[in-house]
Amino acid sequence: MEDYRYLQLAYLIIPFCVGVEFFLSARTERKRSEKGPARALALDAFGCVFAVLIPALIIFTITSLENHLYPFLAPILHRLDRYCVMFFYLGAWWQIFLFTALRAKRAENLGKSLAYFVWMPYLILGSFISALELWGAPFGLMWLSVAWFVFTCALLAGFKVSSGKVAKTFWVFSLIIVFCENLMFIVLDAII
Repeated sequence: MEDYRYLQLAYLIIPFCVGVEFFLSARTERKRSEKGPARALALDAFGCVFAVLIPALIIFTITSLENHLYPFLAPILHRLDRYCVMFFYLGAWWQIFLFTALRAKRAENLGKSLAYFVWMPYLILGSFISALELWGAPFGLMWLSVAWFVFTCALLAGFKVSSGKVAKTFWVFSLIIVFCENLMFIVLDAII
């Protein structure tokens, strides 16, 4: 197996964390509200997608391509692999923003402090993904990415932004990055 595949497998920590956060948010929603079963079911469904489906899809694609299984599906698997790499692996930032939004909303519901409950995991996951994806990148992009995570954390924590507003801010960040990433993927897929 090629070296970059191990990086892709290490990346699976991010969607798994997001999936677990969806499950925990669903549990909090069930406890908090009598009217929340539909919302809790939706959160559980997204938890399954992130914690189970995405890792299974990536592991299946990698093992199938690396072991030359299903030769009749090779073109589809290569396309799926490119999409997995672009949308999930290289798009880990939007998943970290999504994780932070969910965690901030849960902090609001549970009345927890943002410092350790939201900002610590945000900085740890942000530094992890910056180092994982940009270790050998030119122009100090890894440090630029780490600086982005530190800057947004310091800015929002410094102004003592409430949990609800932090959640909304990171939902917006996540949606913007997903949109831009899909646009970039369409352009790159047309070029390649």
